Amino acid sequence: MKKLLLSMSVLVVLATASPAYASTAPIDATKPDVRQTQQFVKHYALHPNELSSLEGIYLKKGQQLTIYAQGNYAYYSVYDNTNYHLGTFFNSNVGRIFTATEDGYFYIQFAAPSSYTINHITATYHIN
Repeated sequence: MKKLLLSMSVLVVLATASPAYASTAPIDATKPDVRQTQQFVKHYALHPNELSSLEGIYLKKGQQLTIYAQGNYAYYSVYDNTNYHLGTFFNSNVGRIFTATEDGYFYIQFAAPSSYTINHITATYHIN
């Protein structure tokens, strides 16, 4: 009987100590979560003459996206949410800054030139 009471009390303690992050609040999937300042890094390995998929980054009006691309021949193109081509850039230690004129996505696509090796690219994105 003591073992049963002890195991029941342990079970009650475990049930009441559930994590605080297990919220039952619904998540609004239509509104992307945009923080004030965030930075993230992505790595790409592209074969010769290969294009990466379009990477969409959501920005609110007035937010700035800074892109630092480093690697072997890191060419990338940037498009705004109306699919307007903002330019094609080459890797450098200088970040390119893009400012959102309205709420929407910026799309980034990397391209590898024709060479005999796999192109490794490291892209650092900074949003503020």
